[in-house]
Amino acid sequence: MRLVARFGLLAAILALLIAALLSGAWRWISLAELRSHHAALQAFVAARPLIAGGSLLVAFIAVVAACLPGITLMASASGYLFGALVGGAISLAACVIGSVLVFLACRSAFAEAIAARSGPRVAALERAFGANAFSYLLSLKLVPAMPYFLPNVAAGLAGVRLMTVIAATALGSAPVCFILAGLGAGLGKVIDRGGPLSEQMFTRPAVLAPLIGLSILAVASLAFRVLRARNHQAGAPDR
Repeated sequence: MRLVARFGLLAAILALLIAALLSGAWRWISLAELRSHHAALQAFVAARPLIAGGSLLVAFIAVVAACLPGITLMASASGYLFGALVGGAISLAACVIGSVLVFLACRSAFAEAIAARSGPRVAALERAFGANAFSYLLSLKLVPAMPYFLPNVAAGLAGVRLMTVIAATALGSAPVCFILAGLGAGLGKVIDRGGPLSEQMFTRPAVLAPLIGLSILAVASLAFRVLRARNHQAGAPDR
């Protein structure tokens, strides 16, 4: 039972990842798939919104927990199907839940062993990460290009507190989730009007505005990291 408690969640995540890769299910996460099933998906959402939303939430959580590529497209698909606000809320909930699952899996499986075998330098790094865990995780989650699972794994290995992970993930992921949901909603409007999937659709205001938002977020996240580094250096004692 001890092995199950320690490695059970990690084994389930690895099994989910292997199943997704072997089945090719991750290839379904694409704009082309959304476009080809546009009418059927819209009809299903209109007829059974709760079931559709719940199904999307579960699928999104599986993508985040299995560390699969496609989180950006899943967030856009949420807005594509449910609009910017509801889609963004679904995306944010999935990101938080999926991140917590990865964090708990890594913490239960490896944090104890790392703490027992680590030397003084590793222990010092872990203490530094733990003391600034919220700001570190927040800055990493704000970077749209950052592989989403890496901060979750790092937090689990470092033994960060669960509430710190939840708060940093929720606050850091919210801008990306709602901006991408807005992008998906804009793409949905273009397709509803019969617009083609071409480069010209990215010049339309409904699509262009979220793209500008992503650019601003990327610059803001970089500025946040630079300011945090400067403040850390300013507060460090002279040697």
